[in-house]
Amino acid sequence: MISLVVALARNNVIGKEGSMPWYYPEDLKYFKKLTMGHKILMGRKTFESIIRRNNKILPGRKHYVLTRDLNFSFPEVEVLHNLDLFLKNIGDEEIFIIGGAEIYKAALTYADRLYITHINKEYEGDVYFPELDLNNFHLISEQTVNELAFCVYERIKEC
Repeated sequence: MISLVVALARNNVIGKEGSMPWYYPEDLKYFKKLTMGHKILMGRKTFESIIRRNNKILPGRKHYVLTRDLNFSFPEVEVLHNLDLFLKNIGDEEIFIIGGAEIYKAALTYADRLYITHINKEYEGDVYFPELDLNNFHLISEQTVNELAFCVYERIKEC
């Protein structure tokens, strides 16, 4: 199962200058609980922002980094160069796509589930989530905490 995890502002902003333009501890706890023990896939820029922020990979998760850089490597990280090939062979295990914008755009057609933290506020930023048609998904859960709405959507299966 392929799942996308993203926090996005009301104006679809997801990043600014290589980082998130907000700080919501409850969203970080949600992300950790959701992804712990699972495989996470991200682009190189997202990976580098995590390393800048934490000085290490996220513990308790298998990291996959998609990059065009054939020389990229990092300890305990599996480097990918072909997203389509990887996602077509994922099987039943849930993998979480965690960014950035290019990876979300490329993986959206494969996504079975979306974990979206809707932030009921606009932020300035330079990275936006791709256009999303939620008519292809149905909302299966929603929990609101202050200005955050933690929503889970599943793709509507065609008969």
